[in-house]
Amino acid sequence: MWTKLPILPYFRLVGPYLKQHKSRFALLTLLLAANIVVQLTMPWLLMKYFDSLNSPEPAERFIFLFILLGVCYQILSLASDYVGEHVGWSAANKLRSRLMRHCLGQDIAFFHHYSPGELLDRVDGAVNGLAEFFYKFVVRFTNNLVLLGVTLIVLYNIHWSIGAVMTLFVAGSALVYYLLRDYALPHWVRVGETSSAFFGFIGEQLTNTEDTRSSGASGYVMRKFKALLNQWLPVHMEAGRAFSVMWMSSMLLLGLSTILTFGVSSWLWHAGLAGPGAIYMIMMYTVMLVGPIDTIRLELGALQRASANIERIRQLFEIRPSVGDPAEGGDTLPGGALSVEFSGVEFGYTPGEPVLHGIGFKLEAGESLGIVGRTGSGKTSIARLLLRLYDPQSGTVSLGGTDISRVKLSGLRERVGIVTQDVQIFKGTVRDNLTFFDPSIPDGKIVSLLTELSLDSWFEALPQGLDTQLEAGGGGLSAGEAQLLAFARVFLKDPGLIILDEASSRLDPATEEKLDRAVRKLLRGRTAILIAHRLSTLRHVDRILVMDGGRIAENDLQGALLEDPDSRYSRLLRQSLRNRTV
Repeated sequence: MWTKLPILPYFRLVGPYLKQHKSRFALLTLLLAANIVVQLTMPWLLMKYFDSLNSPEPAERFIFLFILLGVCYQILSLASDYVGEHVGWSAANKLRSRLMRHCLGQDIAFFHHYSPGELLDRVDGAVNGLAEFFYKFVVRFTNNLVLLGVTLIVLYNIHWSIGAVMTLFVAGSALVYYLLRDYALPHWVRVGETSSAFFGFIGEQLTNTEDTRSSGASGYVMRKFKALLNQWLPVHMEAGRAFSVMWMSSMLLLGLSTILTFGVSSWLWHAGLAGPGAIYMIMMYTVMLVGPIDTIRLELGALQRASANIERIRQLFEIRPSVGDPAEGGDTLPGGALSVEFSGVEFGYTPGEPVLHGIGFKLEAGESLGIVGRTGSGKTSIARLLLRLYDPQSGTVSLGGTDISRVKLSGLRERVGIVTQDVQIFKGTVRDNLTFFDPSIPDGKIVSLLTELSLDSWFEALPQGLDTQLEAGGGGLSAGEAQLLAFARVFLKDPGLIILDEASSRLDPATEEKLDRAVRKLLRGRTAILIAHRLSTLRHVDRILVMDGGRIAENDLQGALLEDPDSRYSRLLRQSLRNRTV
């Protein structure tokens, strides 16, 4: 039976964090032990009082002690609840942090497979279930199991017959629960899966409400919403029905225990083996015996849900990113501007469907490269490989003469900065959005950079300066302001390689011109790769790389390509100028 319980998997997950609360564990053990002693003493006090009723002076002190212990029992229960909940939630929060770090360490394909809502349900909902499981099952189950054993010993001490009958009753109850142990588990697993799908859909729709409403797709969303609810209801009903079977079995066992207690007590009374006090004590102890059994039955629901939650968390932990740190140590990228070299790179997002074919080029440190080509030609894939969001199937990508697969991801991404057209603004202060919560960056450096990016007038209008709160998603900011903040964010990192992937596509011509002047100044002494559809943004780069169908069609100095009227770049530039004049 015990091999089927999730106790060992639970402690494998949460055990390392529970060890950090050894002192509270010791306190919790003392509180639970004192609670058991108090519960076992109270029936004995009542027996003493009832037996004293036949004497001239009833021992009323036993009633006083009974009331006093009743108050102590409530205080001990409250204290053990508080300590147990605190330990369980503290350990679960550390597990949640570990799970969050694990998810953040995954590659991009992971986030394509799991929606934000589904991950939220697992990181928060499943871990919350384990926090409740600690006290509802681990602590209460252990407490009730000890109380069960001690109560049986006490009943044997009163008379072997009541002890033997109650032992058979407990054994029968354990057998029933053993036979029903896995009955509801598959239903609770399906409840968790359905819940993840539902919250995944909700998260996806709430992040895309603007597109949904503007395209008139609200009706489709609500139909899908109702369809998911209709799928969720029968799954919950099945899980509830399975649990009700266990509840009915518990009620039958409770009725059986009452019949057995009355039967044995009646025999002891008529045989003269027990007085009124002893009979009353037997009744109280058997009620105490049934209480833990019923509590264990109730906590089996938490056990089944915990099994499902542990499985869902385990599935996430078993996923390993295809892109990771080198096995041992790791090389360090040199300081200053970084050279870039691709050598025989083959890459595809899906096996058997290559996106880049034999890519090879070199960019010297401090040079700038413009990458152009039609949509789907592989421009952005080159940028993703430089950040090791993906690894190539063959070939090498090097920065500063070092194969980036031998560099730790944290060290690589500190030295490479990227700005895309999709800007992420977080709920927080202007300072936190620019520094990514790095307190070592001085305010003077931030203000100076904002001035260089022509954001000084915007900054001076902020009511609280760098402490001004920004809304998630950039609410209150124009597209141009958000894009400029993204530039400032990257330049504050002082990277050796900067990648601008369609970074100015959302800016108006006047703002783009201001940004171009600022960027040219800030790019001095750094290597830069600019990916653009607007060829006008590339007029100051040193080299041009033209992509076509995942292959390099041209790669040369911009001046050389411009001098050749038959070059692809020259033709693209002429076409761009014609489109602007139309």
